[in-house]
Amino acid sequence: MATHDPFHFSPRPNRAREIRWREWGPDAFREAREQDRPILLAISAVWCHWCHVMDETSYSDAEVIRMTNERYIPVRVDNDQRPDVNRRYNMGGWPTTAFLTPDGEILHGGTYVPPQVMRSYLSEVADLWKDQKDELAQRIAEARSKEGAAADERGALSWDIVDQVGSLIRGQYDPQYGGFGREPKFPQPKLLRFLLDDFARYAYPDVATMLHKTLGSMAAGGMYDHVEGGFFRYSTTRQWQIPHYEKMLEDNAELLAIYADALRLLPDAGYDRIARDVIRWMDAVLWTEEAKAFAGSQDADEHYYTLDAAERAKHDTPFVDRRIYTSWNALAASAYEAASRALRDPRLEARGHDVGRTIATRLHRRDPRAVFHFDAGKGPQVADLLTDVAAYLTTVLDSYETGLHPSSLDFAVELAKHLRDRLEDRERGGFWDAPPEREELGRVTKREKAIEDGAVAADALLRLAALTGDGTWRESAVRALEGFAGEYRRWGQFAAAYAGAVARALTEPLVISVVGPREDARAGALWTVARAATDPALSLHRVDPADGARLERLGFPPAVGAYVCVGTACSAPLGDPATLERELVRAKGRHVRH
Repeated sequence: MATHDPFHFSPRPNRAREIRWREWGPDAFREAREQDRPILLAISAVWCHWCHVMDETSYSDAEVIRMTNERYIPVRVDNDQRPDVNRRYNMGGWPTTAFLTPDGEILHGGTYVPPQVMRSYLSEVADLWKDQKDELAQRIAEARSKEGAAADERGALSWDIVDQVGSLIRGQYDPQYGGFGREPKFPQPKLLRFLLDDFARYAYPDVATMLHKTLGSMAAGGMYDHVEGGFFRYSTTRQWQIPHYEKMLEDNAELLAIYADALRLLPDAGYDRIARDVIRWMDAVLWTEEAKAFAGSQDADEHYYTLDAAERAKHDTPFVDRRIYTSWNALAASAYEAASRALRDPRLEARGHDVGRTIATRLHRRDPRAVFHFDAGKGPQVADLLTDVAAYLTTVLDSYETGLHPSSLDFAVELAKHLRDRLEDRERGGFWDAPPEREELGRVTKREKAIEDGAVAADALLRLAALTGDGTWRESAVRALEGFAGEYRRWGQFAAAYAGAVARALTEPLVISVVGPREDARAGALWTVARAATDPALSLHRVDPADGARLERLGFPPAVGAYVCVGTACSAPLGDPATLERELVRAKGRHVRH
């Protein structure tokens, strides 16, 4: 791909560049209106196998190229760069092939379209727009007006929400091969996170079985790269045998965190080997030393990944997308911190902190404030998507709870204020997926509330409330969660993160504070116990007595000791690890439901 080319095409021979693609933006829409042409919107991804096939087949067909250039304004969007566009226009997968009005309303669409069908679509849709645009426009306007500004289906938070999502997950579990559903079978890290939290609360044997079967089967099957490490995106078969071969930073970061936390809960299952292997691939392939950040993905290559190590060494490795994505790097930073805790390897925490610093210096502008979505080497792009701000806030809190970066808590407060200022629905509560004032077009003009990203934001604010004692953060979180209480069922498995955040909101927070100089052995032993705790509603403070202001805010004396606070009730100072462990066992009793 030439450096001046904003688009990524299949690495194999194709003619897709002969289509006069435009970037998503006002110029393309203006051109469509002025020329009264429909828009052909192609949503692809650099890692997507069938996107490459579409480039090599349909978009290389001479008649498709001619008709597209003559009768349409073709717009090409990268899913990773514009998740907000993808959320509104995706037609069921990648590639997405959507035919739009000049104002960005959907006329027709699908996923992969073979050449002969594409020729037919191009002719029919263009003729339909030419001959019946007034009727079509009226029909679309009526449909949109019925959608209206749909009110949130609000409701009270209850354990029924958590239990119903838990029942859904159990119902989807595949006891024969592990995982959830049949085929294609995705790793579902958010479902696994829900089960890990459930096991940490109640230690149900059936949950342990689901975790063991799924985590073991994924790592033993074809969805895992047994040569270079790392997980492919999903399995095309129920048995985890035949993968889709792309490898994503997002998936591997989330799965690394899952295996690291599973190692702490289930220490005899051998998950340390898998965690180290995922790290090996991430460090070797995605890590960019110059940027101190991780690349976004590695391309699918069915031939390469079927080779053994010796044969792979003779071939070029699949393409790596070197763009830096904020949300995915935030997930990676948190995963490395989780792995550092589980594997007791401080080098991993250092790498996670490096990534957080890169986000802070390269993708977070403080004056004027903005958190950007990605940087492809030409500066940060696309400001203040909820997916980025929420993930970044989470990793800043994770950084604080390592005990090594005390200033991160004040930074988290600053970031949470930015989240609230830019994305909170002040009228009804909850968080929009994008800020209001960007110049946007088509369906992106209508902001949405995404349940998964909203859950991540709410979960982070609940943690911040526990750490700061500021109840306004909890109020924002609860209002956001209440906004989905009446409709979470329709999200199915995508409600797992939501149910996890609801569980945190309904559980009295557990805050462990360890006071003492970093070099003090007794304080260090207490901190080791605190860091080993696995309670899903846990928050941690590590306080040096020299930090008088923070000590005063927390209300603890400067003597070495640990304090366990459940809700607003705090223990007396605890002076030795065994006493702290007993107090934490007592705190588990609050999970018992009558």
